[in-house]
Amino acid sequence: MDKIERLINLTAHLLDTSRPVTFDELSNTVYADQPRGTRSEKNALHKMFERDKEELRDMGVEIAVEKSALGGEEGYSIPHDRYYLPRLDLEPEEKVALTMVSRLFLGSGTPFSGPARSALLKLTFDGDAVEEVPRVHWVASRAGSQALSVILDAMNRRKTVTFAYRALDAAEPLEREVEPYGLFNRGGSWYLVGRCLFRGAARCFKLERVVSEVAVNPRRPRTPDFEIPEEFDLREEIPWEWPSGAPAGGFRARVEFSPRLSFARDTGPARIIAERVMEEGGHEVEYEAVDPEQLLDWVLGFGEDARIKAPDELREMARDRLVGLLEAMEGR
Repeated sequence: MDKIERLINLTAHLLDTSRPVTFDELSNTVYADQPRGTRSEKNALHKMFERDKEELRDMGVEIAVEKSALGGEEGYSIPHDRYYLPRLDLEPEEKVALTMVSRLFLGSGTPFSGPARSALLKLTFDGDAVEEVPRVHWVASRAGSQALSVILDAMNRRKTVTFAYRALDAAEPLEREVEPYGLFNRGGSWYLVGRCLFRGAARCFKLERVVSEVAVNPRRPRTPDFEIPEEFDLREEIPWEWPSGAPAGGFRARVEFSPRLSFARDTGPARIIAERVMEEGGHEVEYEAVDPEQLLDWVLGFGEDARIKAPDELREMARDRLVGLLEAMEGR
């Protein structure tokens, strides 16, 4: 038996007993596989037990020492009230809040994801059904959004939200009323997925394009406005915000770089599929990408030394972005 298994067995034995257990009793149970025929072996076994006690105490496991009823010898036990957490009678909203925190900030891939998951299981293992919580896909985030807390509250209470939203293919922002189903984060940007009542279908909204405060429906605050469809799966919903008619999911793009650029093989937010040298000395590169906005931001960073050749939807996005920038400058 290795040390970890021995410490687990010792903890379980001292928790399971209804009275203090003597060292001799532990020798015949937890340490039954250890040699103890000679005086030196008995001394070694006793030293092992003392080391095990200290290791458990260092881990925060309190071992009580008191006289045993059998012959007045020293006995050992682990008090339940000092080992187990007391039962916490959490309100449904508090359970949801704890789960939301664990998914948003202690999600898979973080150093504390394991302990957080274990703690939540302990808190919810009370025979009750686990509370239904908003669907949130956790990934690393560079920045949040002021609208995030408002949307989380609306998701928790299943209330509709309204906001002004400027889509990529729209000249002016439009008022949207949305049933918020879930949130996800990609590349540091938050996206809301829900049923848009204006469109009558599920849509994906990038929070950076929300140009007003997000308002939660104030009517009947304790009554849900909607139910999330059982078939809803956040991972299968629209992943990126393309203009109407453009492909969802992955796409290919061609970008031409001027001869002035000493073209480095930094693919930015995409993967190089092919490249060729132009007659005038520039490069034309074909990329496979997922997020059109990320690729667009990267290409526009090269200024006049980079031109989007395809697809047409990405060219239109670039044109709208530049037109909007010029209009904003003229308005100053």
